[in-house]
Amino acid sequence: MADSEIKAKVKELICSNLGVEPDVLDYDTELFGEDSIGLDSVDSLEIISFVDDEYGVDMTGVGKEHFLNIDSIAAYISEHKDN
Repeated sequence: MADSEIKAKVKELICSNLGVEPDVLDYDTELFGEDSIGLDSVDSLEIISFVDDEYGVDMTGVGKEHFLNIDSIAAYISEHKDN
């Protein structure tokens, strides 16, 4: 599966399940923290669950650098999905 497909699926999850408007969410938009779109730890659990269910990749306990934006989540999935 190409990175672009992964990014599109993660964006779709964030928009449909976490209530973020698609027009404010780019692949490099910060998801968590001070200058972000305002997701919180509960939202991160939703993302972790989705990634595990969809790709079989466990992101529990993964460093926050892998949750910066959709690009970093997709890169982590790509790196670990075949392991």
